[in-house]
Formats: sequence, structure tokens, C-alpha cells
Amino acid sequence: MESWLLEVAKGMGRLFLHPLFYWAICLTFLASIARIKRERRDFGIKIFNIFSEWKGTWGTSLLAGLILSIITIGAGIVFPYGMVLLWTAIVILVTITKRFSWLSAAYTASIAFLVFLFLPEAALSFLPTSWVDGLNQTSITFMPILIGALLIVEAVLLKRQHSNSSFPQYVKGSRGKIIGQHNVKKLALVPAFFLIPGGAIEPFAAWWPTFSIEGESFGLMLVPLLIGYELVIKGISPKQAASQLGNYLVVLSFIVIGLGIGGMYVPMLSLIGVVIALLGREISAFIVKWKDQGQNPYFTPRHDGLPVLGVIPHSTADKMGLLVGERIEKVNNYHVSNEEEFHKALQANGAYCKIEVRDTNGEIRFAQRAMYEGDHYELGLVFVKARYRKEDSKGVKVSQ
Repeated sequence: MESWLLEVAKGMGRLFLHPLFYWAICLTFLASIARIKRERRDFGIKIFNIFSEWKGTWGTSLLAGLILSIITIGAGIVFPYGMVLLWTAIVILVTITKRFSWLSAAYTASIAFLVFLFLPEAALSFLPTSWVDGLNQTSITFMPILIGALLIVEAVLLKRQHSNSSFPQYVKGSRGKIIGQHNVKKLALVPAFFLIPGGAIEPFAAWWPTFSIEGESFGLMLVPLLIGYELVIKGISPKQAASQLGNYLVVLSFIVIGLGIGGMYVPMLSLIGVVIALLGREISAFIVKWKDQGQNPYFTPRHDGLPVLGVIPHSTADKMGLLVGERIEKVNNYHVSNEEEFHKALQANGAYCKIEVRDTNGEIRFAQRAMYEGDHYELGLVFVKARYRKEDSKGVKVSQ
């Protein structure tokens, strides 16, 4: 037991030597900077803090990593070190564009599996002999099961997507008018332990701790598995779109895991499972996007109320429980349909605010709160403006 605990402790320390750990930090940082620049350009303020793309994912990620570690080590599944490097390279390549949608395991792990399966032996000649031997001697039929498990993690993250945690944006609609849209975007790092053949590690790091199981040498490696998703939504609420995609991925994950289990006995089923994971993930995203495009833009100026495009975290509106996608119909008993009417209604009672809201189910509810000095003049709400700024021929933003 002592040797296992020492092995786990050292494996956790080696996480900080894995390039994906630092790539995840850089990727999230770059995505956050780009998002903040757009927020300042569209709304004149920063709405979400840096690294908000990670917020709300850590609890699910750590629990998923623990469960995966117990299952893979308990089942004696050996992860070839060459596959770890291949998967790492593919993750870095597909995320150079900073699009988190490519981080789904259905893409990265499936591509790694297919490349691993059909890669010519001549392409491995530059690798150490022990690595090539490990790749040739180790079965990767477990990969569909791993892909299915990570699809479940992705589905859980999608189902847990909070209404106010997606990122609002302005965009020009089909008629040339400004409308609002949401970017549902998250990245999660799932740290999972895997058994690595000891011989495959030694050429890379002779100091790596190893131990023996039935005469064979193995090491533990804490691998940071990156998963993510990204949806751009205009016609339905961001939470509804995320939930729909999550439902599709739950069904897809069980199909892929079932084929992966069958692949333990009929190897061809593993290949079929990986292909279905790749195609199924793409089809699922297409269906959600198709349903969204079939709806009229929701975040646009209306006569029957003021749609909430965004809620600034920790603001007065956030504390009042107002949600993205809801429609404000009355403020202090005054009907509102634009920002000017909203401001006048707020000023009608400077000490107290009562808002009548129609939620995403079409039901009326009330939100109320005392007003304090220092509260945001719009309560921390973001609306679609009837008048907006655009760039003139010299690139200078002007009011229209």
C-alpha cells in the first residue's frame, strides 16, 4: 500500500510536467482575452472575468477524473505512452484556432485512435524502440469506452450550464439590424491516472517511478484530459440549447460504450464505436444549430418587453435572480420595451425596485430588492440596443 501511495503522489507531481496542463492555461487565457476585447467593443464594459471559461467545471472534472482513474487502474488498462503523446499533439493542433468545440473527446480521442490504427510503421521509425514495441504490444480497444465516458462528462457539463454563464455578443442580423447572440463555451481539465508501460517511460525520463505487476514494469501518470464545447445561439435560450446537446450526448455515449465493450471480443466493433462517436457528435451539434436557426432571433428589440441579453456576475440583477433569456415587462409597475423606458421606470422609485419578468416557460414572476448607493445604473443587465455603434471607414466607432 505504501508503494502505491508513493506512486500516486509522484504521479500527481508529474502532472506539472505534462504540456497539456500548460496549454490548457494558455488556451483559456487567450480565449478569455479575445472574449473580453469583444465584450468591451460590443458593450463598453468587461462582463465576465478572465478564466470564466473554466468556471463551474472543476467539481465535475475532479470527480470524473477520480472515477476514471479507479476504473482504468482497477481494470488493468494500460495506456501506451505513444498514444498519450499523439492525443496531446492532436489536442494542441485542433485548438490553435481557440475553438473549444473541437475539444470534445469524440473528435480528439477518435482522431488519435484512427491515426494510431492506420499510421504506417515507417512513421514510427524516429521513436525509441521501447515506445514502438509498447505501441505494437498494447491493445487500444478500450478507447471507445474512454471516449464514451468523456462524452458523459461533457454531457453533464452541458446539462449543468447555468443560464447566466454563457457569453453575450452583438451581431448583425439578416436584415442588417443588430441582434444579440450567446456563445455557450466551456473548457474542462479532467485529471485521470493511467497505467503506462515502464519501458516506454525510461527513454524519456529514467527517473520516472515504476513498479511491477506480475513481472511487468509500469508507471502511473496523471494525464490532463481536455474536453470542451462551444455553441453559438440566437433563437433559443443558451441553457435550453446546452441541455438539448447534453441529452443527445448521453444517448451517444451509451451507444459508444456498448460498442467499446463489444470491441473487447470483436475488435471491429471498437473501430465502429469510434467512427459513430465522431459522426454522432457532429450530427448532434448540427441538430441543435439547425433547431436554433429555425427560430426567429430572440435577443432583439421587442414591443412586449425587454429581453435580458446578459447579467453581470455579482451585480444587483444577479442577486435578484434575473436570468438570461427572460423578458422584463414591468419595472415599478411601468411597462418597458426599451432601455430608455427601463431607466425612467427605475428612477420612479430610487429606494426600491420591483420587476415583473416573464421567464423562459412563459410564466410571470416577480423580482424585487431595495436599491443602494453604488448599485449599477442598469442593475447589471445587458440589453440589445435599438441604436448601436459601428466602425466608420477609418475604423473609428461612431454612434448611429
